[in-house]
Amino acid sequence: MPRDTDAGVRSSLAGKSPSSHLDRRRLLTALAALPVGGFLASVGSAAFAATKPVSLVPSLSRPIAAAGQTGVLVFELENGDIGVSDRARAERGFLPASTFKIPNTLIALETGVADSLDAPVFRWDGKERGFSGQPVAAWNRDQPLRDAFRNSAVWVYQDVARRIGRERMQQFVDKMGYGNCDLSGAAIDAFWLTGKLRISALEQIRFLDELRAKRLAVSERAQTLVHEVMEVERTSDYVLRGKTGWADEIALGWFVGWIESGKGSRLFVLNIDMANAASAQSRVEIVKSAARDLHLI
Repeated sequence: MPRDTDAGVRSSLAGKSPSSHLDRRRLLTALAALPVGGFLASVGSAAFAATKPVSLVPSLSRPIAAAGQTGVLVFELENGDIGVSDRARAERGFLPASTFKIPNTLIALETGVADSLDAPVFRWDGKERGFSGQPVAAWNRDQPLRDAFRNSAVWVYQDVARRIGRERMQQFVDKMGYGNCDLSGAAIDAFWLTGKLRISALEQIRFLDELRAKRLAVSERAQTLVHEVMEVERTSDYVLRGKTGWADEIALGWFVGWIESGKGSRLFVLNIDMANAASAQSRVEIVKSAARDLHLI
């Protein structure tokens, strides 16, 4: 749902006059007719916007430009506000690609499709998969969710999605208010890669904020395990948690997550146009460069 609609919801609900009360009843009637996912996404985005002001921070463009890339960087600031390098792009929805492995892992753990990050071990089908004509050994083997998440093994998560099934997947995506909650347009094992599911950088931030605080509509255990598997780097000064993604269909790259340091925890979301292999390699470094600029690491 567009953000100006969210603003309209807040404005209508704030009315005090009799005509405003009538408008409010009409509004609530209209909202009740929306799909559950759309309603939850609207409420979640409105609540998030009310507690996390969004402001343009031009300096967040520096690490993107320095890497020779085009995109948007969103970072939680010291005062709790959300800084964006490009407001229009931060509000635009894109395919989540492999960043959907975050909710997919949560749902797998919650439904029992996976008992833990280490069981079951998903059996490789023997089909060799690779990148740029070269096989990727980390993909072409048996592996549990822990390895599949870190290796970004798409086939494992396609198997997971089939086991979850469309009905249960839709229920959990709705509960979490993930992006536009639209799983149509592709098979159950491909909707996050080629379907109609879209999520903006600001919606990613909202979702991650709930996950970080373990407030999503899944068990605390599932969220704790996902925190664990999201660890990308640990030093004596900070912990970087996140997940990359690459939507081939639209040549878009993601890196989403948060940084924990002595100065607290800060959410971040990056999406960039994937012009070449250098774009893929630049994603983590762009975020770390911004974190250094913000004196987080």
